[in-house]
Amino acid sequence: NHIWSVLVCTMIDLLGVIQIGTGLLATVPLIDHWWRMRRVSRRQKMEPQEKTTDSPIVVVLPIWNEEKIIQIRLENLAHQQYAGNWSLMIVDSASTDASLQIIDTWLSENPEEFANIPSIVRMPQRLGKTAAVNVALDNIDLESIVVLTDADVLFPPDSLGRISHWFGSDPTIGAVSGAPRPLSNRFTSAERNEETYRRFYIDQRVGESLLDSTPISEGSLLAFRRDAIGDSRLDMTTNADDSQLSVMIRRTGLRSIFDSKLVFQEHIPTDSVENNQRSIRRARGLQNLFWMNRDLWLSQKEGPFNRIFRRQAWIHLIAPVLVTISFMSMFAHIALTMVRIQSGESVLIGDLALAFMSSLGIVVYLLGDWIPLGRTLKSYLRGQSILMRVYLDRIIRRNAAIWKPTQTNRDALLKWSQRKKEF
Repeated sequence: NHIWSVLVCTMIDLLGVIQIGTGLLATVPLIDHWWRMRRVSRRQKMEPQEKTTDSPIVVVLPIWNEEKIIQIRLENLAHQQYAGNWSLMIVDSASTDASLQIIDTWLSENPEEFANIPSIVRMPQRLGKTAAVNVALDNIDLESIVVLTDADVLFPPDSLGRISHWFGSDPTIGAVSGAPRPLSNRFTSAERNEETYRRFYIDQRVGESLLDSTPISEGSLLAFRRDAIGDSRLDMTTNADDSQLSVMIRRTGLRSIFDSKLVFQEHIPTDSVENNQRSIRRARGLQNLFWMNRDLWLSQKEGPFNRIFRRQAWIHLIAPVLVTISFMSMFAHIALTMVRIQSGESVLIGDLALAFMSSLGIVVYLLGDWIPLGRTLKSYLRGQSILMRVYLDRIIRRNAAIWKPTQTNRDALLKWSQRKKEF
């Protein structure tokens, strides 16, 4: 019995060390990076000058089976108030619904809505958004500014004008990414978690942009110089085409920035399955991105960007594994501590305190929808669980290169458009 007691005590102590150690290694780099970027973003402001670019702007809209909302998106883009030279290119990934018929009908009935007649590129088969972006690049002149977007988001009328100001006023900028803004003011649990994550996310992206360049962009609104890409094309197996472009452009010596005032509006998917599928796909793409560009981890050629990239690689590749180990150790530590208490044996104050704090953390997590600290904890742990889920998908070789568009946010956008008269 004495040997067993000593063994259990040793195990409890070891589990406590592992729990605390791996937990700190996972969270401290993230908190430190967020705090540094937040300080930078609070001290400095990002604002373009009024000078517009002389380059033509091409808005690229990849679609696949978007018959529910494609007319809404066309009407939204037609409301752009940009007076410069711009055009719309629709890339259809072999839609099997009435998307193309709706587009053709709407354009024929509204020939004056666009100054330049939109072009439609029809792909013979569905290969995913990244393939559609590559096809678009093959059909766009080098002197153009390319704006990538999605069918399920909306632009405010001044979006292209703000993009033009960025590229017209700063030749060091190679890409500008927009910020998401929810259309709904009444959040579900999934929407509250997403909104908490995005506030945390935006602080990082703005700070990174002010220091140097951000490696993570939003493909729903991403503008970049076409000549910065040249003959290069996106890797179709990686996903995260938006962040791929950001890193490619930074490697050329230009900056990729995140503008929190350049917004796009969207509905966050309310269906938990669809929400998770979207999160998993993006997490997989980012993990691929940071692994494929691992030469940047220890490089010093890109200055502050290397430190930013290294931190984000740790957050997306290493931290989820450490968090998983920390949680497994935590539950085992609580269980063994409870067994020792129930058997009437003494427990060190430190072990009792750790078990109590861990249990309190679980309660805060379960109340995450009702208290701010709980929402932050829930959002963080959900993000780490998604990243860990991607590792499991890799083990079973699940392919996520092509995904199904989320339908709940499309349904919500359709209902919203029926109530609203203006974008």
